[in-house]
Amino acid sequence: MIRKLFAGMMLCVLVLMQVLPVQAGALEPRACPKDLKYLLGLYYGNGEQFVIRERGGELELLYRTTREDYKFANSNQFPLKKERFDAYKLLEAGPMNNTEASVRFERDPEGYGITCKIGGNRYSRMFFGTDRGKPFRLPQPEDWPNLRKAAAKAVMPAALASGEQAKLVDVVKVAPGVKLDLRYAGTDNCFAAAIVDVNKAYLDQEAAAALARVQKRLADYGYGLVIWEAYRPWSVSKLAYDAFPDDKKQMLPAPEQGFSHNTGRSVDVSLYYLDSGEAVEMISDFDEPSARQYTSFGGGTELERYQRDLLQQLMSIEGFQGIDMEWWHFDYAPQVQYRHLNVALQDLD
Repeated sequence: MIRKLFAGMMLCVLVLMQVLPVQAGALEPRACPKDLKYLLGLYYGNGEQFVIRERGGELELLYRTTREDYKFANSNQFPLKKERFDAYKLLEAGPMNNTEASVRFERDPEGYGITCKIGGNRYSRMFFGTDRGKPFRLPQPEDWPNLRKAAAKAVMPAALASGEQAKLVDVVKVAPGVKLDLRYAGTDNCFAAAIVDVNKAYLDQEAAAALARVQKRLADYGYGLVIWEAYRPWSVSKLAYDAFPDDKKQMLPAPEQGFSHNTGRSVDVSLYYLDSGEAVEMISDFDEPSARQYTSFGGGTELERYQRDLLQQLMSIEGFQGIDMEWWHFDYAPQVQYRHLNVALQDLD
């Protein structure tokens, strides 16, 4: 009887450890040393791909066993034991069929790892935009003015106007401490051009109130929220879709489908440090088309994974639901259908 009771108690403890957030400030990992961080990333060659990540100040190799594991979430993990500068030993036998294989990195003049040699095999690094300060950018449309005029005159499909209607509010008035870095109101986005001209974030009042609660929870961990995008009028979504090259339009929902941001119940967020006010360098950039954008991507640094997962956990507690494809995107109570809106930002407030 006592054994069963003890076993039940332990089960409850394990379940709670999975559900409840980490105690504030208790287990936050240390920042990854810069010399190691410059080696982290995706390497490929010989029909194989693997990720080099950091955990506890050490390097690990994640080797995926199936091509479907594009997030490297269920990959085999191989610790690398450092021998000397950029020279390591693979500590375990694995899919590369080489127990205790030597591992050697080569760097470019700026210090970034560019190749990884394992045994007799050589692998090249696949760089993503922000790895070298070159974020993802699309070719500039030839005629922005005409695209803007056409989008502004377009009529939203009637089918998108069904459901409850959001009561849009200015988020910073409801959620003190939340910062704005509205990417589409400036040039730091995939278009390298502003597609909205109002530097304010609006959300449904329920979603904004929930975001305020997340802000309070994050304060216990030393972080605050940064909003990258909130409510977007339907016409702006159409403009974005029309501005995308034809071979990349599948990355966005078509105008007739609508976009969750049109409802006022979706938000894209990141983190900043409360003590300095500086933005956190997260595991990927906003709208970065790479494996790092996925919520369960296994690479990066231990601190980056911790910060991303903390954001996911606290947003979830307050009623937001994340999506697998973009760690920064959240929908508030998505089980309730809300109509898409085409109210211009200039007409709000």
